Amino acid sequence: MAQNLSEYLGAVLRSTVGVALALSICNAGLVAYVPLAMVTILIMVAIYRLSPLHPLYGFPGPVLYRISELPMFYHALRGTRHVLVKGFHDTYGSIVRTGPNTVSLTSMDAIRQIYTSSHALNKTTAYDMHSIKGEGLFFIKDKATHVRRRRIWNRSFSEEALSGYRGSMVSQIQNLMHWLLKRSEQDGKVDLVKIFPQYAYDSTNAVFFSGHAFSQSLLDSDDAEHIVAEASGYFAAFEFLGHAQPIFPILKHLPGISKFLKFETLATIAAERRFKNGPTFRDGISYWLEGDGGQPKLTYDDLPIESETVLIGGSDTVGAISTFAMYFLLANPKWVELLRQELDGTFHRDSINDHLDVLDKLVLLNAFVQETLRLGMPFSGLPRIVPPDGLFVNGRYIPKGICVNVPIWTHHVDETYYPNAYTFDPTRWIKDGTYSGSANVILTFGAGAFNCVGSKLAYAQLRILLANLLMHLDFTATSDFDAARFWNGVRNCRATSFLEPLCVRVVPRKH
Repeated sequence: MAQNLSEYLGAVLRSTVGVALALSICNAGLVAYVPLAMVTILIMVAIYRLSPLHPLYGFPGPVLYRISELPMFYHALRGTRHVLVKGFHDTYGSIVRTGPNTVSLTSMDAIRQIYTSSHALNKTTAYDMHSIKGEGLFFIKDKATHVRRRRIWNRSFSEEALSGYRGSMVSQIQNLMHWLLKRSEQDGKVDLVKIFPQYAYDSTNAVFFSGHAFSQSLLDSDDAEHIVAEASGYFAAFEFLGHAQPIFPILKHLPGISKFLKFETLATIAAERRFKNGPTFRDGISYWLEGDGGQPKLTYDDLPIESETVLIGGSDTVGAISTFAMYFLLANPKWVELLRQELDGTFHRDSINDHLDVLDKLVLLNAFVQETLRLGMPFSGLPRIVPPDGLFVNGRYIPKGICVNVPIWTHHVDETYYPNAYTFDPTRWIKDGTYSGSANVILTFGAGAFNCVGSKLAYAQLRILLANLLMHLDFTATSDFDAARFWNGVRNCRATSFLEPLCVRVVPRKH
């Protein structure tokens, strides 16, 4: 009853404010009072959002963030939202009101109810933040519709498919090693922050588009078309425009915003190139378009938006995590020796790519990858919408229509689940000499029905990449390497970025 009364009174207040504004504007004699009316409206909205009339009244959180999305918009734009939200939870506890209609939660029960249970919540309207036509897996909000599209994607990540991609993945890693050596020789150093994303987009292009997505290799051209920057800008726009959802249909037509959406055009062109040129082997898109045995298949109309999803989803995470992996090796050199001992004891130098199946059985390598995925994901969260029946979690009832999420970074550095959470320690994933990736829940690839379908491919790429780099190359940080400064320069606005370079000298490994 109290909730219904609150909703009713809130609606009355909003309607009254709207009528007052309309009357003040329509009356020519009152034009001079429009600024005053606007200020009055803002004050009334602020009072409402802090008052017992609001459905989130009583939820702990900083006052400014309870009043407006603007403060969170600012931190999203700066790429520091993950740090901010972690600080909120340190101050207010496991449940925090981080926006007028947004609640952030930390607990295993919250993860289960929001993401992994059979009654897991649907995505919010933040996933409408795109202008490209078609229906894409990442943007589908309804679980049932998502499941149907996911079946199409699942085929491209089957064990058969992953096995078929290995040749392309190895080829791209070999090209990466070529350019690591060449750029280091030419310039005396190479910036891993720059080169790893180039490799990641080349790898996705090879695996899913048979190399047709771009006019030239990003590594070979040093990303002459600025594709990495375009993709990062698009992902950033998706993140911060999520705090301006009601006016996104207007914002996306503004000249200044259009540059952030340019990647949608690049993805459409990539889809057209792949469709026109066809596959050179059974690539990822082949599995989407086949639909063998009466199975559903992807329509051409949806190929551009799915191309956008796979290009960013398949590249941004791998590029960033690869950078983090090398950072952790440079900052913790003992792990270079430990991993090399494991690899050298398993493979002959030139035989590693003939026995890639063995990599997923290596204890130290897999523990290192898992720990990198834990600490290398400075992501704020995956928003979901509370259903009509509401949600009872962390000891509180959250009413319908509220946006909730579990902040990934906050969970990944929660001392409850990860003692000495800020310490890079792969051994936390080793139990009785065996790798145990399920020792705790990480949310790098999401969880539940909407989790990342490409996680197995990402794990495989990271294992193959690290094994090859450690077996064949020696890396030495330049004299200006400062581990703390690099770490403090990590930013995330849906895409991860680094304010500091990560420069190394690369030479063939000495045996």
